[in-house]
Amino acid sequence: MTNKTRLDGGWWIVAGGALAMLLALAGPALAQAPPAAPRRPPPAARTAKPGEVATEPIRCWWKADRTAVRVGERFGLTLTCGVIETGPITVVPAINQLEGGALALTPFDVVSSVRREDVLSPPWRYFQFEYVLRVLSDGFFGQDVNIPPLTVTYNLKAQGGESEGSDQTYILPALPMKVMSTVPRGAGDIRDASDQTFALIESRRFRSSAGLVASGVFYAFAVLLAGLALVAGTARFRTRTSGAAKPVTAPSMLSGSLKALAEVKSQAVGGWTPELARLALSALRVGGAVALGRPVAQQFVNGSTGVRPGQVTVRTGLLRPRRAMLSASTTPHAIAAQLSNGHAGSAKRRATLEQLAESLRAFNGPAYGRPAAADSIALNTALSEGTDAIRRLRSTKTWPARMFN
Repeated sequence: MTNKTRLDGGWWIVAGGALAMLLALAGPALAQAPPAAPRRPPPAARTAKPGEVATEPIRCWWKADRTAVRVGERFGLTLTCGVIETGPITVVPAINQLEGGALALTPFDVVSSVRREDVLSPPWRYFQFEYVLRVLSDGFFGQDVNIPPLTVTYNLKAQGGESEGSDQTYILPALPMKVMSTVPRGAGDIRDASDQTFALIESRRFRSSAGLVASGVFYAFAVLLAGLALVAGTARFRTRTSGAAKPVTAPSMLSGSLKALAEVKSQAVGGWTPELARLALSALRVGGAVALGRPVAQQFVNGSTGVRPGQVTVRTGLLRPRRAMLSASTTPHAIAAQLSNGHAGSAKRRATLEQLAESLRAFNGPAYGRPAAADSIALNTALSEGTDAIRRLRSTKTWPARMFN
């Protein structure tokens, strides 16, 4: 017992010495080490103010028109993004990076792209791109190939500020696509699938029948209109009687009167005669009847028929020229009655009627009065004023001036 107790006491003495030595060696190191930093609490999440809703500034998503494609087959892929545009913050995305020519979706090729019109639904503005993709590599048969993640770069712009913040990115996750083999393993040839159905064939047949019926109706109307135009065109060449002849228009009658007055002026250089006065009076009467809106006697004759006293010759027609004799019984008293009843019209028309009445009075005496020396100056003045009046009257009867009278 005594030996065992001695051994246990020696063991404890040795252990205590070793512990004292370790504490002596570690003391300076513990004294030099900095104190441990206190743990900081995690940052508190920003809470929305009253009336606000916490949300992300941009959201995007993919949409493919199918989940499995063949090598070389084209398929549609739609990218839709919504950005905050109204409120205290406006998101400005880098749209040019999403164009088809700048977008890289390896191993898929972007064949074409179309940007649709933006849709505004405050506080969001949505924009959309439609892509046409295909995969050409022959090493993806029977595999799942991901459309790679898309990085959308955007900036935040405060309301009322001109400067934009630093570039930020939004990463759209990858979209898996199944690439099938071109033909089944057990197939002996390539079979092209057709999307033609009985319903589609019937629909196209109905549209073709409706188009054929519509074209027939339009063709019938075209034939009818062509026939009417042909009848109207050939009717003018048929033989007509003098009673069924088309009357001379007012501009043509006035042109004939001006031609007769010009002939009288050229012959009156050597002096006035009763015959010249009667010819001028006949032309002025025709012009006065047209001015008053009264009928003018018209007689269509052949080229060998002579002109009777009181008539004016007029030629009308381009393809088939005709010769007509015009006469009227307009007197200064008839014009005066028109002026006095308040139906003379505008001031310009009233002045024209007064000028014609004065010219008619000037030629009445030399034409049908007793033979006497004619006042050449007065007749020349009356002829000039009457010619001017008929010329102004003709300008109002020709198209398009007659549309506004």
